[in-house]
Amino acid sequence: MIWALNNEKNRNRFVINWLNSLPAGKSILDAGAGIQRYKQHANHLNYTSQDFGAYEGEELFANKVVDEWNSKDCDILCDITSIPVEDNSYDYILCTEVFEHLPAPDKALKEFARILKPSGKLLLTAPFRCLYHLEPYFFYSGFSTYWYQHFSSLNNLQIELIEPNGNWATDIAQEVLRATTLGSPIQKLIAKFMALPFYLYLYFLDLKREKMPQSCWGYHLVLSKE
Repeated sequence: MIWALNNEKNRNRFVINWLNSLPAGKSILDAGAGIQRYKQHANHLNYTSQDFGAYEGEELFANKVVDEWNSKDCDILCDITSIPVEDNSYDYILCTEVFEHLPAPDKALKEFARILKPSGKLLLTAPFRCLYHLEPYFFYSGFSTYWYQHFSSLNNLQIELIEPNGNWATDIAQEVLRATTLGSPIQKLIAKFMALPFYLYLYFLDLKREKMPQSCWGYHLVLSKE
């Protein structure tokens, strides 16, 4: 994996390791599950998927066309802020890369707190800074640690773990590499030559653990219901 292109790999590893650590037979809701990419890693759990089911893909994102997106196969199709289940229904909730697509993510967090069992846990990932995607269902470019602290406290959720995915150097380097994919073939070639010194500079900043602005691709969190 090229340095600064391991955003998704880091996130998948975090989510899969967490799922594998959960005791067999427990209930889990995959909220905003979309194409249910993590279902295969939850065979030992009582897995339920939820999505609003309206996004269908085929948009242009990062110079590529998004494949057809079928979320209508999810078990529950509804608004994520009003899930038709009783209070204290699930041992665990998984919600990955969903909050930026919600008009009211704070209301979704409140709903998770309602349907999570006492001492239940929520794994949440969301970007800190990202580009437009899954349009027109894109409302926020990211969330800070202070957002999570504030709204978790309001909903009696305790942050057990919060970790950044990447840092300022990897975040900027990813966009430098993205810029080399734009334009005509000759423009791309010129861009690669121009980008290489700056890319290497960012790499060595990260390698030397230099003091850099606080930034990252996104955050991984585990929260528990008090």
